[in-house]
Amino acid sequence: MPNSLAAKVGLAFGAFYTVLGLIGFGVTGFGGALTGEHGDAILGITINQFHNIVHFGIGAFLVVMSLQKNDAAAEGAVMGVGLFYVVAFLLGVMASNNLTIIGMRGEGDPANFFHLLSGVTLLLVGLLSTGATHAAAKKRGLA
Repeated sequence: MPNSLAAKVGLAFGAFYTVLGLIGFGVTGFGGALTGEHGDAILGITINQFHNIVHFGIGAFLVVMSLQKNDAAAEGAVMGVGLFYVVAFLLGVMASNNLTIIGMRGEGDPANFFHLLSGVTLLLVGLLSTGATHAAAKKRGLA
């Protein structure tokens, strides 16, 4: 079972995003994938099939990496996904056509807020967890 803060939070975020991707496919179906079509939404956030694939893939990645016995794997995955979401936020607000492949439409899209929130949270958790892991290793004389 995961021990580090990053592993625990990564597992929770991973499960959330995996389920979100699956629910998304329930809403959008599978037709028209990768076309950038939009119109379907979950809680006011527009989604399409590619957006669902991204959410499912990121979720599955976080689950797998968070279940590793090495805390550094979970910490790196959480920080990497956090950075990915911060970049997605930046791309999403820079121009209305940057992320149309996943059904987003510019700075007013509510998905940008959730990308920023997820990204910053995951980055902070990863950094805090890394610090705690290093402190614990130092205390045991391993660092």
